[in-house]
Amino acid sequence: MWTVTPHKFKAEGDFVSRLDRPERRKAIPPSDVIQRMNVSKKDVLLDLGAGIGYFSIPLSAKVRAVIAVDSEPKMLEVLGQRAARRRRDNIRTLVGEALSLPVPDGSVDRVFLAFVYHELPLPALVLEECSRVLGPKGRLTVVEFQKWDTPFGPPVHDRKPPEHVEKRAKKRFWMEAHYSEAVYYQLEFRKL
Repeated sequence: MWTVTPHKFKAEGDFVSRLDRPERRKAIPPSDVIQRMNVSKKDVLLDLGAGIGYFSIPLSAKVRAVIAVDSEPKMLEVLGQRAARRRRDNIRTLVGEALSLPVPDGSVDRVFLAFVYHELPLPALVLEECSRVLGPKGRLTVVEFQKWDTPFGPPVHDRKPPEHVEKRAKKRFWMEAHYSEAVYYQLEFRKL
């Protein structure tokens, strides 16, 4: 498990409907996020904090393979069931830690973190770990809640602004793009 932080989403109660409700899909359409990523059918993508597959499943239609990593086995169980129903056989689920990703050095083309960054106990070290698993010129995408009150998401005091991510990423990544929406922002990085 990741170190406890002020806010960590738990796979408890009806967690599936909390993560995949209509108002969330309207405010955060996976297709919009994925389009900005400019992924390739050749890419192997690691989705860190994959949850129930909100992004992993649609991404699997656009890339060669998705490695879905989460610290919550219940989340990955739901993701696996959803992927099977959609006949997505290019998604591999792994229970793993953000500070010690269960994949070899340089083995992925992209790392994707959606609504996970605010939960990370040591974000700079996690970004170093992301750099480790990325191949040369690998890409990193960070999607996070805006640092203001939104209809859903963690408490505002636990959210991190884009500048927080940029500052910790600049040692290993170059920022290519910054997109800002009402509920979330999206940062696109390339490995140095």
